[in-house]
Amino acid sequence: MTGLITWIYPSEDYDPADIDAFETGITERYRKLAHPRGFDFRVIPAADLVPLCLERPQLLHHGEDLLATPQSYIVEDASSHPQGAQALRAIYRTLHTAGAVLLNRAFTAPDYLERDKLALIQHAATVGVPTIPTIALPPGRHARRAVPLVRRALGEGPYIVKPRELSMGVGVLRVDTDQQLEAAVDLAAQSATGYLVQPLLDHSGDMRVYLADGRVVTSLTRRPRPGGYLANLSQGGSAEANDDHHLVADHCRRIA
Repeated sequence: MTGLITWIYPSEDYDPADIDAFETGITERYRKLAHPRGFDFRVIPAADLVPLCLERPQLLHHGEDLLATPQSYIVEDASSHPQGAQALRAIYRTLHTAGAVLLNRAFTAPDYLERDKLALIQHAATVGVPTIPTIALPPGRHARRAVPLVRRALGEGPYIVKPRELSMGVGVLRVDTDQQLEAAVDLAAQSATGYLVQPLLDHSGDMRVYLADGRVVTSLTRRPRPGGYLANLSQGGSAEANDDHHLVADHCRRIA
């Protein structure tokens, strides 16, 4: 192997019983892509890393300074735990300051659009792409102020209440009644992450479109399991690669 890619993720967002399976699955998946190109791949929990400065930036992993070995990094940019999010920023900025090769620029460049659903929707709207109505909840005890606006702007429901910056379908609630909406907003107000409310659209699945150098390459259509409303693979959904992206290719190019 001529290189190593290290993916750093927030392990506190996962059930401890699931971490080994997650790390094994993601390592196997990405090694298949990395090995033919001369790279090895590994995943490391952010909690196992200690950023520090002893005359120079260092990033210790079980006593070993990762910065002493040439490699490239992917650093997750969001966590449901405030301290976890701060830890990711410290790791990212340590790598950035040390001049390490960062394959994502989530903290300093438009990669944040991958995570921040509100920012992505706002950006898409500014370039003329149709978007779903989206309302961000105020933080903490102020969250219920948005309830009348939700009813006025989004209609009587049903709704989806989802984290603004998390992924994999974590913390996503389907809301069918006024009382459920108020309860969901109350729960979101106790969370460490921001939440959005959107209308629930009838659908058979959702689509991920992949671009490289501004060119649409392929798409992945994901479908919920029977009786479900989440199409995420981590939530029991299924997926197939297809050419459905031709329906939205122009929109995707404009966003990119």
